[in-house]
Amino acid sequence: MFQRIIPLLLGLSFAGMVQADTLKLRDDAPARYVVKRGDTLWAISGRYLSSPWRWPQLWQMNRSEIRDPHWIYPGDVLVLDRATGKLHLEKGQRVVKLSPQIRVEDSDAIRSIPAARIAALLKRPLVVEQAEFTAAPRIIAGADDRVVLAQGNTAYSQPLDSAGVWQAFRAGKELKDPDSKESLGFEVIYGGDLAVTDLGTTVSTLQVKSSVEEIAIGDRLIKYQTVPVLNYVPHEAPAAMGGKVVSIYGGVADAAQYSSVVINRGARDGAELGYVFGVYKKPRSVKVDGKEVTLPAPEISQLFVYRVFDKVSYGLLLDTTQAVNVGDTLGQPE
Repeated sequence: MFQRIIPLLLGLSFAGMVQADTLKLRDDAPARYVVKRGDTLWAISGRYLSSPWRWPQLWQMNRSEIRDPHWIYPGDVLVLDRATGKLHLEKGQRVVKLSPQIRVEDSDAIRSIPAARIAALLKRPLVVEQAEFTAAPRIIAGADDRVVLAQGNTAYSQPLDSAGVWQAFRAGKELKDPDSKESLGFEVIYGGDLAVTDLGTTVSTLQVKSSVEEIAIGDRLIKYQTVPVLNYVPHEAPAAMGGKVVSIYGGVADAAQYSSVVINRGARDGAELGYVFGVYKKPRSVKVDGKEVTLPAPEISQLFVYRVFDKVSYGLLLDTTQAVNVGDTLGQPE
C-alpha cells in the first residue's frame, strides 16, 4: 500500500535555500547519515531542517520532471557538502531476488510517515453519514442463537448486492463542529471482516474471516473497498483554513505523538492529503488583578493529513511536545 514512496533524485540540492527565512539548515545537520530500516522521510528531514515537513523543498522535488526516480533505502548514505550547500545520495548495495513471474516492489523503501501507525485506518470507512449508515444492510442472525459472532462463524444478513468481503460496523459517537454545532457524521466502530459464501435473494450468507471487536447481530455491513496507493507529499495548509481537533481516535482524552485525530475540515473545505497544520493549545485565560489575561497558545504538535472525508479529515500527530486535546486549534506549522 505504501510502495509509491517519495522519490529522491541523485545530486539533491539546497538551491532553494536562497529563501533562508523559510528553509534553514540545522546547525547540527550531520555531514553523513546512513539510512536505517524504520526511518521515515519526515524523521530524516528533521535531522537537516527545523521544519521537517518542508522536505519537498529540502530535496528539490519536482515530480513532473521525474522520469527515472531513485528510491531511498536502508544502507543509502546522505552526504552534506556545507561548502556548496548540497546534499548528495550515495546508493548502498541492495540485493533483490528476481523471477520471471514476480515484479519487484519497493517494500523496503523508506516511508514518508510511519506507515504502521495508519495502515489499519486506511482500510475502513471511519466516518459515515447517518442516513448512509442506517441504510446499510444488517446482520440478522448467526448459525445458532448466539448474538456475538467469532472467527469462523456463519452469519446471515439482509440481502447484499455483491459478493466479496464486507466489513461489520456498529454506530459510534456523533462528531459535531465545536463552533457551528453541525453534525459532521458518525464515527463507526469496526468489528471485523466477513466473506460472502452465498448472496441469496432474501438472505445472504457470510463467514467471519477476522474480528478485532465484537461482531454482533444488528451490526451494519459496508463493502470493503481497496484503498489506492497514495504518495503522501507534505504541503502547508492555507493560512485561512484553520480548524479544530474534534475527536481523538481510540477514545482517549490526551493524544500523543503518532495518535490519529479528527479535525473539522474536509473535502468540502478544501482539505487535501498531505496538508500539514500546526496544532496549538486551546486559548486559556486567567484572572490577574481582576482582569482577564489570555495566555500564549504555543504550537504543541504538527498534524499530517492522511485521510479526507467530506466534512472531516484524519491526521497523524508528529513532533508532539505535549498532549493534544479536543478543542485545540489548527494553524500554520512553524
